[in-house]
Amino acid sequence: MAQPVVLAERDIEYVHTQVIIQTFADRVLVIVTQLQKVGTLIQASVPSTAALAEIASDNLTSDATSSTLPPVHPSIDLNYLFGNAPTLDHQTLYSSYAAQIATLVWASERYGRVGPSHIPVVVGVALKSPRTFEIPSGTESDRATFLQVMELVRDTLGTAHAT
Repeated sequence: MAQPVVLAERDIEYVHTQVIIQTFADRVLVIVTQLQKVGTLIQASVPSTAALAEIASDNLTSDATSSTLPPVHPSIDLNYLFGNAPTLDHQTLYSSYAAQIATLVWASERYGRVGPSHIPVVVGVALKSPRTFEIPSGTESDRATFLQVMELVRDTLGTAHAT
């Protein structure tokens, strides 16, 4: 049975961004969209025998910086379910989003927020491409967007706990 949908939104790097989280009995769906569509769907999972590292609760409430994001599990498996990223660079970026968002979901679960341990996480990613003549891909803007999206996902996971 599905839990209520949790939605959070804010402007990130001047682009309206939404995060939607839907928890099901067998997986969690997280959509990050700047295009008001589901986008590329990527399932992240880890083997049930893999130990998920303990993550300090301080890291779950801090501002999102690279030092406070929980490390992605080395055994993570990413499987593209639907859609493709617009470019190979974006495929790498989308994989990074899926891996980190799944890690945030699993970390939040440790504190009773979302679903059982090792639950697969399906991540939908639909991001606006930077205008290549203004901002090349792989710049500080991409990093800032990534970190702000992770902060928004954390905030949304906190809201999911409260509902």
